[in-house]
Amino acid sequence: MSYLALYRKYRPQTFDELAGQNFIVKILKNSIINEKISHAYLFYGPRGTGKTSVAKLLAKIVNCENLKDFTPCGECASCKSFVNKNNPDVIEIDAASNNGVDEIREIRNNVGLLPSISKYKVYIIDEVHMLSSGAFNALLKTLEEPPKHAIFILATTEFYKVPETIVSRCQCFEFSRISEDKIVDRLKYICENEKIAVDDNVLQLIAHYSDGGLRDAISLLDKLSCYTDHITADDFYELRGVTDNALIHKLVENIINKSVTDSLNLYNELVNKGKNILLLAEDILVELKNMIIDNSKNGVDNSYLYKLINIIQNDLNIVKSSNTPKIIFEISLLKMVNLDENDNKIISREIILENKCVDGTKKETNQNKNNNNSENEEKIQKNIVEKKSNDLVINNAFALADKLLLNDMKNKWSNFSDYLHNKEFSSVVSYFIDGNIRVAGSKDVIISVMYDSIAVNASLNINKLELLFNLVMGSAYHLAFVTEEEWKSLKKSFIESKKLGKNYIYIEENVNKCDTIEKEVPKSDSSSVNDAIVLFGTDVVEVE
Repeated sequence: MSYLALYRKYRPQTFDELAGQNFIVKILKNSIINEKISHAYLFYGPRGTGKTSVAKLLAKIVNCENLKDFTPCGECASCKSFVNKNNPDVIEIDAASNNGVDEIREIRNNVGLLPSISKYKVYIIDEVHMLSSGAFNALLKTLEEPPKHAIFILATTEFYKVPETIVSRCQCFEFSRISEDKIVDRLKYICENEKIAVDDNVLQLIAHYSDGGLRDAISLLDKLSCYTDHITADDFYELRGVTDNALIHKLVENIINKSVTDSLNLYNELVNKGKNILLLAEDILVELKNMIIDNSKNGVDNSYLYKLINIIQNDLNIVKSSNTPKIIFEISLLKMVNLDENDNKIISREIILENKCVDGTKKETNQNKNNNNSENEEKIQKNIVEKKSNDLVINNAFALADKLLLNDMKNKWSNFSDYLHNKEFSSVVSYFIDGNIRVAGSKDVIISVMYDSIAVNASLNINKLELLFNLVMGSAYHLAFVTEEEWKSLKKSFIESKKLGKNYIYIEENVNKCDTIEKEVPKSDSSSVNDAIVLFGTDVVEVE
């Protein structure tokens, strides 16, 4: 008999064997108990999290004639044919290779036929996002008016590519990444059954690098079991192409110590041993993150560590698309090694504030007088313009602040997570997920983030950020990113202005002024204070 891959051999046969996804299991169980089985389901989430397994299991359970405690009997005609993979009423389609109109039309022509041996005809369409537009349109009619004996289960890793017309006709379930503890438990169970000798720390490593995907974890265990009779951490590092944490720590230490030779020698040693460059870069990012969290022990300034992180993040996309990733990341290492801790590669907000323009004219600086520093002056002047634009958005957001609009945007905020796996926006969506929306005007929005470096990087990616924001919110807005500390100051200034009876006036973009314009208006103090209370609440506004 041919060898059966472990991930296939240990595919869950009951809901109780499924790792994670407890919320989804509970809903499906209740649907079966109460006979409220939907005609169409859409399962979406990262690969290897159980979408296809649940689809097959649901198909088996709803057709079992002697179901007991949600466990298929294995004896009825439907169960036997399911085990033998020849059940004519369970049709599995891989949309990656069958994505045309003709394949879907065939389903539509046959869906009306009664099941042969089962209660339901179940169509499982995997990677449904790969269907063509014509195929989706053909499927839409079937989902709109399905026969009572048909169930459609669609599965995808790219939910955002599925048309809303299809989504709205399905019960949608988001499969989350499986926790490392649950993956380790499942791997231990398999190792015990298969008599695989493995060190405990290896299972933890497999779970960590599988990124929440149980199938990937089991496949890697399967590969390692073929590699050696007793699996150790060294075997894992060798086969997976990742690096021992001690070596990562040493490499980062060499970078911080400005040791060019030691850094490059260690890097080349790791790459020559077959280490994956992208995984190596991710490991360095994790090490830098850990140093920031535990900065009391390493004595390195966090702002310097953030600069190192920025270098890796900025170069990572280039590494991914390059034909010479080794050389590209080697250059990144050189940038990091040669980075001066006191060198502001990104102009800080403090510098920008010091270089405000006066009456619309450029302030003369020492750089203007020195031709050798003309490039630095251009950078500063560019950032002055960016700061001016940021101030304009802030002023206009306050001028037309709308609490109802703000609440509506907060309700839509979770929709940004749909773009985490989007190729175009995955690099910037974290600015929204980690940020907080503070003020929403009819055309302008203020968002606060934790650190200055994040706010500045957001300004460098503002066009893409505004495009994504407008997609999610359904209208065009200009964005201003500020730090949490800046937000506190802005809020305090707004409240004080209202107490003094001053009002923020909306300024058109073509007005060439540097400072936000506030104009005293004939408005009572109490009414002005009420504006602040409506926007921020009585807990932050003291009324005398």
